[in-house]
Amino acid sequence: MDKVHERPVVTEANKEALRAGHTGDHLRYILIASCALFIVIALFVRP
Repeated sequence: MDKVHERPVVTEANKEALRAGHTGDHLRYILIASCALFIVIALFVRP
């Protein structure tokens, strides 16, 4: 039987680690690109 899709057992010891999760590998690049885009747009919109 495949146990990949079973729900994890939450205890006091692992509660915070299970809640943290995985945010993705390219999150930092998305944040950097969105900040850079915001700065570029702010420079063009400013009079």
